[in-house]
Amino acid sequence: MNKLLFSGLALLGVGTMILASYGIYHLAGSDLPPIVKIALVLIVIGLGLAFIYVIRDRLRAIKEERI
Repeated sequence: MNKLLFSGLALLGVGTMILASYGIYHLAGSDLPPIVKIALVLIVIGLGLAFIYVIRDRLRAIKEERI
């Protein structure tokens, strides 16, 4: 894998994790009902998993094109 691509993805992942952690921290301290908090966390996790799937699929396609 290209070092520049790997570095970019690593920085994107770290930044996303920091932002998600900050959001979860503030969500835990809010006055929202627990069901809303759970729903928001599940939505974020679902979007994160979909994003990871798309990145992995794209990287796999790039790898197959080089072969």
